[in-house]
Amino acid sequence: MTVDIKIDDKTYECELIERNGDNVKIKIDGKVLEADIQNLTSTVYSFLYENQSFDVEVNEGATNKDFVINTMMERFETTVIDAEAKYQMARGKGDGGEDSNAISSPMPGQVVKILVKEGDEVKAGDTVVIVSAMKMESEYKVKQDRKIIEVCVAEGDNIDTNQPLIIVE
Repeated sequence: MTVDIKIDDKTYECELIERNGDNVKIKIDGKVLEADIQNLTSTVYSFLYENQSFDVEVNEGATNKDFVINTMMERFETTVIDAEAKYQMARGKGDGGEDSNAISSPMPGQVVKILVKEGDEVKAGDTVVIVSAMKMESEYKVKQDRKIIEVCVAEGDNIDTNQPLIIVE
């Protein structure tokens, strides 16, 4: 499973490739790393990587996906951005807001209903498309008054992550 981990202002794509006891193989932004990781206490971990030892303290942050990581010299605020988090974050993006002209789904799914056609004028808050993803139906709305320029999908279509569904002016 791949997750994004945001550390301060930078995001890294991370994947656990293999775990055998304390030995782990992970991929971070395409680079495969191997390390020995031991849990010393409930919040302290010891990492052995390329013959160097690092101790880190991992504390919970504001939410169950936020963590504060302390090393001997530095402190990092991190957020785990898994599929659920991406979905929730994207619910407010790509839906005809001020800086977007494409409405898309952050997850693959199926178009359940299209409520507009090309040329329609829609008001802020109007639902324009309903998508089923992860056994949930989600309504995608516009944040501002807009005009529908193009409907890129049809009801029943299977869609990919971030595929444009509706283009607005």
